Amino acid sequence: MKKRVVALALILAWLLSSTALAADTTAPEGPDAGTDSGQSQPEETGEQEGESGQEEQGGENTPEQAGSLLASDRHTAYMSGSSGRFRPDGNISRAEAAQMIYRLLPQQPVEIAAAYTDVADTAWYAQAALTLGTLGVIRPGQTEFLPDEELTRGEFIRCLAFFFVPRADAQQFADVAPDHPDAAYLLTARAWGWLSGFEDGTVRPDAALTRAEAVVLVNRAIGRTPDKAYIDSARPVFYLDVAPGSWYYYDVVEASVSHEHTGSGETERWSSHTAVPCEIPDGFHLIDGWLYYFDSQRGGMVCSDAVGSWTFNAEGHFTSGSGDLDNRLRWIVMNVTNDGMTQEQKLRALYLYTRDNFTYRRRPAYAFGVLDFMQTDALDMLSTGYGNCYSYASVFWYLSRWIGYDAQIFSGTVGSNRAPHSWVEIAFDGRNYIFDTELEMAYRKKGRYEINLYKYIDVDGWHYRR
Repeated sequence: MKKRVVALALILAWLLSSTALAADTTAPEGPDAGTDSGQSQPEETGEQEGESGQEEQGGENTPEQAGSLLASDRHTAYMSGSSGRFRPDGNISRAEAAQMIYRLLPQQPVEIAAAYTDVADTAWYAQAALTLGTLGVIRPGQTEFLPDEELTRGEFIRCLAFFFVPRADAQQFADVAPDHPDAAYLLTARAWGWLSGFEDGTVRPDAALTRAEAVVLVNRAIGRTPDKAYIDSARPVFYLDVAPGSWYYYDVVEASVSHEHTGSGETERWSSHTAVPCEIPDGFHLIDGWLYYFDSQRGGMVCSDAVGSWTFNAEGHFTSGSGDLDNRLRWIVMNVTNDGMTQEQKLRALYLYTRDNFTYRRRPAYAFGVLDFMQTDALDMLSTGYGNCYSYASVFWYLSRWIGYDAQIFSGTVGSNRAPHSWVEIAFDGRNYIFDTELEMAYRKKGRYEINLYKYIDVDGWHYRR
C-alpha cells in the first residue's frame, strides 16, 4: 500500500506541475493502440451469466465527480482501428493498453527513468511505455516491457485504478483471493463504482481482456458516456466489425472519435466531433459470418433498408427474414469458408456443402414459375436434413447471396420430359451459369461422377426451361 501511495503521489505531483492539459483533439494515427499488433467472452455483457449478458453497471459516483487523475473533461480519441476494422474481439496487448492510457494523460514531457530492453526508440508505443513505466503504472523496475503480451482483466483494471485514491470500502469479488496481485486495485475500482463484475459475483481477473471490453471499462472509469442520439444521427465513425447493434458499439465510438461535449456521465451531450477518415470501400463486406453493405452516400452501413434484392436488418446484417434461418446460414458460412478464400472459392465450397450434406426426399412439385417457397424449404431442409430440388436450390440460393452473389432461383422444368425442377443461376461477366446441387447429387448417387453442374452452361441437352 505504501508503494502504491507513493506512486500515486508521484503521478499527482506530475499532473499538478503541468501548466495545462494538452488539448490533443486529433484522431489517433499510426500503428498504435488502435491497430493490429499481432469471440472471447464480452466483459460488459458477460453472455454466459444471463440472457441479456450485461455486466452490472457501476454505482452512482462517476470518476469525474470523484476526482480521477485521468483526463475526463477533454474527450479526445484514445483508441482507433485500422483498415476499417476495430478488432473488438481481439485481446488487448500491453502496448495497446499503454497507448490508450497515455492518451488520457496530460501530453507534457516527463523525465523518463524507465528503460526496457524490448522497447525500441522508434516503436509506436515507446513514449507510452516509458512514461507509464516511469510513473510506476506498468511494469515498473522491470527490464522488459513485453509489449505483445496479452493483458489480463486484472492487470488492465490495475492500470486504471492506479489513477484513483486507494479505497477498501467495498466487498471483494468472489474469485479474488486476498493475496491476488491485483486484489487491492480491483477493490478500489469497485469502491469507486466503475467496476461491478458479473452476475455471479466474480470479476475473472486472470481472463484475457478484449479491445471492446477495454474501451467500456475506460469510459466507465473516467465518466465518458456516449451520446447515443448524436451518434445515431451523425454516424461519426464506421468499422466493418462493429455493428450498430453490438453491445459495445457506442462505447467504441466514444473512444475513437474526438468530440466537444457538455455535461458528464448520463448527461453528456456531444456538440461537435472531429471527422475520422473512412477506410471502408463501398460494397459488400462479409464479417464474422454476416454480410453487410457499406454505402458512403447513405452515411455508412445500410441498416433497416434494402440494396437491390438484399434486405438488411437493424444491425446491418443481410437477412432472409427468419432469425432461425439466418443463424443456420451463418453457421454454414463460418464453418465451410474462411478469410483466405476468394469469393468464388467460397462459392464452390458452399455448393459442395449443399450437394453433399443432405438426403433427397420426394415431395410434390410447385407450379411453373412459383417463387414463394425459398424460406420455408431452406429452413425445412436445414432443420431435418431432407429435401427435394426446391429445398436444395433454396439453400444454395441463400448461401450464394450470403457471400455477395446476385443469385437467381428458378422454378421451371428440366429434361426432354420437362420434369418440374428448381435450380440457381449466377451471372459472371454478363453470362448466366447454372448451379444445380440436387441434380448433380442425384447422379453422383448413381456413380455418375463425371456430371458437373457447377457453373454449367446448358449446351448438351439438359434443356433447363424457366
